Amino acid sequence: MNIPRRSGPAEQAFSVRRMEPSAQAQLGPLGLTGFIVVTTIATGIDAGVFPEKLAASVVPLVGFFIGGLAQLLAGLFQAQRGDTWHATVFGGFGVFWMAKALMLQWVVPALDPSLRGDAMGLFTLPWVFVVFVLWLGSFRIHLALLSTFTCVLVVFVGLVCNGFTGEVVWNRIAGWAGLCAALGATYLLAGQILASTWGRPVLPMGRFLSPPDHPET
Repeated sequence: MNIPRRSGPAEQAFSVRRMEPSAQAQLGPLGLTGFIVVTTIATGIDAGVFPEKLAASVVPLVGFFIGGLAQLLAGLFQAQRGDTWHATVFGGFGVFWMAKALMLQWVVPALDPSLRGDAMGLFTLPWVFVVFVLWLGSFRIHLALLSTFTCVLVVFVGLVCNGFTGEVVWNRIAGWAGLCAALGATYLLAGQILASTWGRPVLPMGRFLSPPDHPET
């Protein structure tokens, strides 16, 4: 029986060193890059770190192409690898940011100001349930990812509460949780990039909770 070869970071680095043309790059780091960039900008504005007046000009463009398109491409690649969790995360967040960018650019400005918060709250609400299920799944991967995704869950809850209540404190909670999530994603990105170039795990990710054949272990 032929056992399919895995194409993890170590195998990829080994193939690169041997200059094999069959070496295939991974798009997980691309998805993390899109997540880091758009989350840092958007939640940094929510946290009050960056001026709010920049949101209308920066967030839609960055959200659609970097947060949306980059993560969607990474999600499609992860689906091809058979990695359901990461395919859902990157693909889901990709279409989320594409839709949100379009809403911020065209839909929200055309709404009555009294309805804008409720519209964004309603748009974000179903994603809380999706993120919660993905957060449960992260318990079977490793602690670095679990910590990062816990912050992501707080972000979505904060955005929903801010949308429906209009309380600025929820925006601040979501903003700072998002910056923590971006920091965690940066650590994950560094771990994947260093593992792919050094040919072995470099940064500790915490105690692995997943079975040995998980695609990301």
